[in-house]
Amino acid sequence: MNITTIDFECFYSHDFTLRKLTIPEYVGDPRFHAHGLAVRWPDGRCEFLGAEDAVRRLLSEFGSRFEGTTVVCHNTYFDLYVLARKYGVHPNHFIDTMLLSHHIHGRLRGSGGQNAKLSALAERYGLTAKGDLEFMRGVRNPDAVQQADLELYALDDVRITAELAERLLPHVSRPEVELPVMMHTVRMLTQRSIQIDTPEINVVERKICAECDRALEDVDVSEQVLSSDKQFAVVLESALARSGRKIALKQGKNDLIPAVGKKDEAMQNLLDDDDTRVAALARARLEKKGKDAMLSRISTLRNIASVTGGFLPPHLVYCGCHTGRFAGGGGFNVQNLGCSGLGAAIRGLLIARPQHQFIIADFSQIEARITAWFASEWGMLEAFRDQRDLYAEFASRTFGQPVRKPRDGDDSAKKEVLFALRQVGKKAVLGLGFGMGALTFMNELRSEPTTSQLFECDTLSPKGCRDIVQDFRDTYPGIPAYWQELEKALRLAVDGIASNVGSIRVEPGKDEAFVWLPSGRALRYPNLRLDLTLRRIRYLNSEGFEEEFVPNEPSIVCGRATALYGGKLCENVVQATARDCLVEAILRLEKRGLRVAFHVHDEIIVEVADSAVERAIDVVRQELERQPEWAPDLPVACEIVHDRRYVK
Repeated sequence: MNITTIDFECFYSHDFTLRKLTIPEYVGDPRFHAHGLAVRWPDGRCEFLGAEDAVRRLLSEFGSRFEGTTVVCHNTYFDLYVLARKYGVHPNHFIDTMLLSHHIHGRLRGSGGQNAKLSALAERYGLTAKGDLEFMRGVRNPDAVQQADLELYALDDVRITAELAERLLPHVSRPEVELPVMMHTVRMLTQRSIQIDTPEINVVERKICAECDRALEDVDVSEQVLSSDKQFAVVLESALARSGRKIALKQGKNDLIPAVGKKDEAMQNLLDDDDTRVAALARARLEKKGKDAMLSRISTLRNIASVTGGFLPPHLVYCGCHTGRFAGGGGFNVQNLGCSGLGAAIRGLLIARPQHQFIIADFSQIEARITAWFASEWGMLEAFRDQRDLYAEFASRTFGQPVRKPRDGDDSAKKEVLFALRQVGKKAVLGLGFGMGALTFMNELRSEPTTSQLFECDTLSPKGCRDIVQDFRDTYPGIPAYWQELEKALRLAVDGIASNVGSIRVEPGKDEAFVWLPSGRALRYPNLRLDLTLRRIRYLNSEGFEEEFVPNEPSIVCGRATALYGGKLCENVVQATARDCLVEAILRLEKRGLRVAFHVHDEIIVEVADSAVERAIDVVRQELERQPEWAPDLPVACEIVHDRRYVK
C-alpha cells in the first residue's frame, strides 16, 4: 500500500492544550501555531518541514486531495482537522492507528483511551520507545537545540506510526466496511458541521438554572454543599439520623465511601423516601449535579461556536465501546443529550442550515428484534413483522387489563395510566432480554417518574416485578436458553475449545477469545479466564423479598476484572450486531448521495435541502429497512421524523 505518514507538531502550554480544550477550540484559538509537519514518505524517507512547505510538497506529489497516497496518522481527528481548517485539504483515503487499536484491542473502560496512546502501543509491539515532548511546553519560538530535539521527536513518531499501521492492519476484521466507517467518523469532525442556534444558548442556560433553583427552594443548603461529596454526606447523614438510619456506603478506590453519586442506587431510592427532608435533599443534590453537567456542556458548545462561526463539528469516537459502538468525544457529547426536559432543550440547539432540514431516522426496537432473532423466538419476530404493539400486549397480560397507546379522546388521568402501564411493557420487552434480574428491574421502574407512581398506588410491587421478569422468561423461553448456550460457549473457550451458538462462533485465541458476529466482525475478549473469588448476588425471591445467593460455578472474567455471563454476552453480541446494521446503513446512504451529519446510538441524522425532503425520506427508509445480507430473515424497521431542529 502507498502510505504517507504525517504528524503536526504544534505549540502548547499549561493552559493551551488539548487536555483542556476541544480540537475546534484549540485549532481555532489565536494562540495556535504549527511548528512543523513530520512526513514519512512512501519510500521510507522521513522529513520534518515547515507546515506550509510540507503541505505544498504533499499537494504537488499526491494531488489536491492526496489521492495518490493513503495518509496515516495517530489521531487523525487532530491532524486532519488542522489539515482541513488551516490548509483546506481533505485526503481521500486515510488510516488512523489510534482507531485501529480501538477496533483491535478495545478501549479500556476508565482509561480515557490511554491504552491506545502511541507510547502504549509502541511498548506493546516492541517498537522504538516514544519520546517525551515536555521540553516544548510553553515554547513558541524554539532555539536551535529545541528545534533539533523537536525534529528527532517528530520523526520518531511518524516512524512508529507507520510501523504500527503495518502491524495493525492485518488484524482488522471486515476491513471493507470498517475502514470506510472509520474514515466517515473522522470526516464528521473534520469536514462537516452542525449549525448551532447560538442566541438560544442563553435561553436554555437560564432554564437550567431556574429548574435547579426550584429544587433548592425545598432545602436550606447552599449549592456549594450540594456539589461537595463530603459536605453533602454530612448533611444527609444528619437527616437520616433523625429516623435512626445511616448513610449507605460503596466501595471507593481504597475504602468505603458514602454512596451519594448521581447513579448510585441508594441515592435514587432516597428520591421517594418517606422522610420529606431526606427526599428533598436527594432531589436537590441530583438537580445540582445535573445542573453542573449541563452548564459545562452549554459552556463548551458556546466556546466551540465562538471559534467556528456558530457550528459544531460532531466528534464521535470510532469503536469507543467494546461492542464497536461509538462513544461521544470532544467535550460536547451528542450521544447523551437526552430526549426530554432540559436535555431535549440542549438537543434543540442543534439546527439545520437555512433552507435545510434534519431527517431523523431511528431503528425501531432494534435490540429486541436482534435478541429474538438470535434466540429463534419467532413469535416475537412475527409480532414485530406484523407491526403489533408488543409493549402493550405484554403489559395487558401482565396487568390483566387492556393496555394501549393513549388516544386523543382519552382524559388526562386515563392517558397517564395507559402511558405508565405501557412503559412497563416497553421496559420489559426492551430491557429483560439481557438477563436483568427482578431487583434491578424494580429499581429501574422506581427511578423513572412515569412508572414510579405505579408503586405508590400498589399497581406495582416487588413481588409484581419479580412476576413480570418470570413471565417474560416463560413467554419467550428461547431467550434465557440462548443466554445459557452463550455462557457454555464462553466456558468452553476458557478451556481452549471453539464452539458455535447459532450464527455466533466463539473461538479461543493465544491471549484472548474471539466472538465472531454474523456480519464477519470479531469481538475480542482479552485474558478470558475463570475467577474463584466469592460473589454474593442479591435478588428478589418469589415473595418479592430481597435475598442473596452465592453462585456454585466460578465467575467468567476478562481484561482486568470484567465479569461475563450469558446475559451479558447476549447484550454484547446484540448491541454489536445493531451497530453493524447502523454502519452499513450509513455507508449505503452516503453512497446514494445523502449527507449523514451525525448519528446517535441507533439513530441516523441526515441533513437535506427543503426541496429534497420527501425523496430523501424514501431513500432513508429503504436503506434502514433493508435486511443485511448476513441476516436476510431479520425484520428491521425504522421511525422517521423531519424537522428544522434536532428533535425526538
